Amino acid sequence: MRIILSIIVLISLGLYSVPYLIRDQVVIWLKGQGVENASFEKVDIHWFSGAVELLQLKAESDGVPPIKVGHLKVSVDYPSLLDKRVFINEVLITDVASGLHQQGDDLWLGPINLSQFESSEKVEEPQGPPSEWKFGIANVNLSQISWSLDLPQHQQNLVIDNAGLNALYQWDEEASTELSIDALLNGARIKLDTDAVPLPDKKTSTIKLVLDQFPLQSVAKAWVPQLQGVLTTNLELSLDITGGTGQLSHSGSLSLDDFAWQDGPLTITDKHLAWKGKGSVELAEGDLQSMALDGALKNAAIKVEQGKELALLMSQLNWKGGVNLLFADKLLSSIKGPQNLTVKDLKLRQSDLNVSAATLTQNGPLNIQFEKGLPKQVKTQAGLNIAALDLKTPELDLAAAQLSLMSPLDVSWQGSEIAGISAVPVIALQQLKLIQGGRLAVDLASADMSAAINNMQVTQPVIDKIQLKGSALNVATIKNPLQLLQLKSLGLNNAFYSTKKISSDQVTLSGLKASYKQGQKPLSTIGEVRLKGILLSDLTRLAINDIRLKNSKTTISVTKKQVIKEIDALTKALATLEDESAVSSKKSSTAKKASKGNNAAFTSRIGTLQLTGSNLVYIEDHSVKPTFKSTVDIKQLSVAKVDTGKSGLSPFSVKAAINKHAILTASGKMNLLGGAKNGDWKVDLKNAELPVVSPYAGKYVGYFLQSGQMDFSSSGTLKKGVLAGKNRIKLNRLEVQPAQNEATGNFNKTLSMPLGTAISVLQDSEDNIKLDLPVEGSLDDPQFGYQSVINRLASKGLKKAAFGFLTKALQPYGALISLASTAIDANKSGAFITLAPVNFATGTNNTAADAGDYLGKISEMMVSRKGLRLNICGNAVKADRASVLILLEKENKAKSKPLPPAELEVLVMERLQELAAERGEAVTAILLEKGIPKDRLFSCFPVPNLKDDKLKPGVVLGL
Repeated sequence: MRIILSIIVLISLGLYSVPYLIRDQVVIWLKGQGVENASFEKVDIHWFSGAVELLQLKAESDGVPPIKVGHLKVSVDYPSLLDKRVFINEVLITDVASGLHQQGDDLWLGPINLSQFESSEKVEEPQGPPSEWKFGIANVNLSQISWSLDLPQHQQNLVIDNAGLNALYQWDEEASTELSIDALLNGARIKLDTDAVPLPDKKTSTIKLVLDQFPLQSVAKAWVPQLQGVLTTNLELSLDITGGTGQLSHSGSLSLDDFAWQDGPLTITDKHLAWKGKGSVELAEGDLQSMALDGALKNAAIKVEQGKELALLMSQLNWKGGVNLLFADKLLSSIKGPQNLTVKDLKLRQSDLNVSAATLTQNGPLNIQFEKGLPKQVKTQAGLNIAALDLKTPELDLAAAQLSLMSPLDVSWQGSEIAGISAVPVIALQQLKLIQGGRLAVDLASADMSAAINNMQVTQPVIDKIQLKGSALNVATIKNPLQLLQLKSLGLNNAFYSTKKISSDQVTLSGLKASYKQGQKPLSTIGEVRLKGILLSDLTRLAINDIRLKNSKTTISVTKKQVIKEIDALTKALATLEDESAVSSKKSSTAKKASKGNNAAFTSRIGTLQLTGSNLVYIEDHSVKPTFKSTVDIKQLSVAKVDTGKSGLSPFSVKAAINKHAILTASGKMNLLGGAKNGDWKVDLKNAELPVVSPYAGKYVGYFLQSGQMDFSSSGTLKKGVLAGKNRIKLNRLEVQPAQNEATGNFNKTLSMPLGTAISVLQDSEDNIKLDLPVEGSLDDPQFGYQSVINRLASKGLKKAAFGFLTKALQPYGALISLASTAIDANKSGAFITLAPVNFATGTNNTAADAGDYLGKISEMMVSRKGLRLNICGNAVKADRASVLILLEKENKAKSKPLPPAELEVLVMERLQELAAERGEAVTAILLEKGIPKDRLFSCFPVPNLKDDKLKPGVVLGL
């Protein structure tokens, strides 16, 4: 019994001493490893419960992290050992601080050098059958764990506030294992909660991951030092996989702030990226079957740069949609789903290309089918909107306030080639501005276009049902500023385009202005241009069924050098549009075409061309003095059957007014463009005022046409280039005044008498001249035969009787009537009978107070005597010059660059000329209002008289 008791005592003492021996040996061992301060408060072994506890283990040395374990408890279930199971009931670890660090080539765990334990000998693991022992753990609980890692490429700091693991058993694979972590990793909060069944073939798990401002570079710099960013997540992940088949899905949100990637010249930064939504991945036996995303992605301040080659900036990029990707035989088979993309403040620079946009949005359902990894078909409802688009290249500068595109789109492939494209695009454009090569500028306020594309091949484009509406188009040259074209609106109706054919039912242009400088008159303005039935075939044949122009104005100004100013300005402006390379290329292309010699000639056909409304042509010729000014108003013009490729007669008709009162009508048919020279014509001109052409008569004949009207009629035929016809001319009250230049003497020598004398001889009793001029001969060299019927002037007695009648009829104004004694005297004075003048206020076109009564008397007289005709000659005198000069000098001083005296004097004479003309027009207008027919009223070419001080401002009247 004593022996047994002794053994029990010895065993008890041994079991009691073991913890102390372990504690002392641990402290001794730590100090043996170079630890300066080592302590171990307690080791408790609970033999009956199977629990071991360690309390307050410390190992410290100066300058290195410590090893501290506040409390460690491990509890083992003894009975499970009988079933070959290692079953740990509980693992409890609290208040732990330690870490790994490297000094030189040595790796240290706290103050312990781990490198000294390395062995160069390889230990071969024994080979044998799998162990029958199984492991299981019921509960693991960690708290207040601080762990640091300080290696050359890894500096990490992990602080676990709480962590737990529950129910992991190898003998019970269906048990649900829970893992939770609440920690700080490198200063960022991490929360992880999982509920999983990881051991059987059917693996399921649910993971909730929360990261708060986690710095990616803190863990990624060893492998991807180019990466920087702060990650925040609130995600829930679900896994349900059996043998490689199942689903992985997620939901929640993710954000990445201050993202940066730099790899050589490539730099990518993103201020803020955020994802919110859900997604899933389907697997079948390890192969990807489908992927789905449904949510929204937002980016802020994106920047991509690659040296000087590429720069991409976006202040914001947002994507929202639901996209499904399907796979077959490990290859992508389809992409489906609606999606919406928004980009703000886009800026792209690549080589010489610069693109920017305030906003860009794209939305629409997407459906892409693949076959053998290649696209087979794309179907979508494309919706694209771009605001404040700006595109620049060395040769092009394009800007648009708004651009939008809406269209269903269907693209099909055959192999790697596009087989067909179908779409119904609708395009809207606002405030387009385009500058090409610094030479041409194009502005367009708005444009709307639609079209239809049906299974189109890329190599053979075909676009149908094209509709276009545009407003405020402006085209101008820059280097030599000139407005080439300006349109208020344009329209294109039902157009068609292909490489073989271009057509349109109708093209409409309104508010057209062509060729003008700012502040000056355009070469031409047209209220409306309408073209119907347009067809261009093979780029060689143009046909237009109908062209209609309405309400146009055209200005033609001839300079002193006999150059048409508007055409000259247009030619010079167009010359600036071609640079040297373009001219060289054009010459080379022309030479190649000439060498081939087989190109088809270009021909055109116009069914009808019509001008309607008021179509004014203003003509100014500064090559003569005074300046010639005339206005032609084409009321109606019609030309039909014009064809450059065929020989045929083109019917035409025209009706026009010249200088308001002269009426021109013409009709006939002519072979206008090639072929046999055949046709016929009929022309009538009534009431043409001859003083208008005085500048030309003064220059080439030596006589100004003081007054007179002309009636002209012509008719005839043209057969195979031979003319046969007759011209009839009637000159009413033609009176002339010598211009006293070289041409006057030359012309007088030709006639052997002054022109005025010749006219007096030719005039009949009613002061008319009638001439018949037959037309005959070849069209290239026509011969005009002259026949004339000459009647002498009425006798002086008749004129005296008329003088007596006038004196009585015009009382009390008859005292100032005078009678010319001879035809030569009449020629000098401008009339055989001169009436009292109509007085005007100095420097103005306002009549005197008694002018209305006086002109009323004249009207009554002319009504009673139908044969009387009145010559109306406006005048400007010395007193007018003084008044006009004061006004012009005041205007001249106000100019930024005043005119010199010589040029100012020229302007004074022009104003006086205009004033005299306006006075004559004013008197003519009053008489017309009183019912006197225009064919009895004749205006004079006004010549200011500044030599006679006695002359008063007014209008001279003569019979």
